[in-house]
Amino acid sequence: MAKLSRLGHISLYAHDVRRLASFYETALELAVVNHSDETACLAIDPQSGRHDLLILNNPHHVHLAFWVDTLDHFKEVWRRLTDHGVLAHGPYVESEYARFSFLDPEGNHVEITWAHGGETLPPHRRKISFRELEKFGVSQE
Repeated sequence: MAKLSRLGHISLYAHDVRRLASFYETALELAVVNHSDETACLAIDPQSGRHDLLILNNPHHVHLAFWVDTLDHFKEVWRRLTDHGVLAHGPYVESEYARFSFLDPEGNHVEITWAHGGETLPPHRRKISFRELEKFGVSQE
């Protein structure tokens, strides 16, 4: 069974990134943990080291991200999607994460992420095979 462990983050498009970030900071008390004119990252818990809401000024990068806890779950979600005829892109590895993405039936971009805990060599974001991913985490099967 494919197991998603949690919602990773949601990214929204904004014409004015700073204005929308200010709204979420004021109205919902989210903390701005990183920002520029093009992007703002906000967190429910700023000490967590992760963001829950990503605000972008590029509508093509809007997406929804889910996390899985193990390599087995990562592979199982991929398998279930492809068994249902979904075209998944990736997997990619970057920093200490592996991810792949797909479009849902309405065209929404969805990302699945697994924290493999290792360090990757440059280039920091590259396509990787599932066989190569095995060296980052022992399969639980």
